Amino acid sequence: MNLREMVGTEVQIYPGDSYSKQGIIKGVEEHGVLFKITKSADTSYKVGEVRFIAFSAKLTFAVR
Repeated sequence: MNLREMVGTEVQIYPGDSYSKQGIIKGVEEHGVLFKITKSADTSYKVGEVRFIAFSAKLTFAVR
């Protein structure tokens, strides 16, 4: 599946991290992905915020 086809899909961001976080893919760009955070146990990821995460930040995510 092409990443751009996943826009609108809710995913777990960085699965396996100590603090879980989920978001909806809002856009896929050349250098990373734009997420709207929907659930988070990580205080640096606020529910409702829109956050860009670069592929260079070793971005991983899993479909829930």
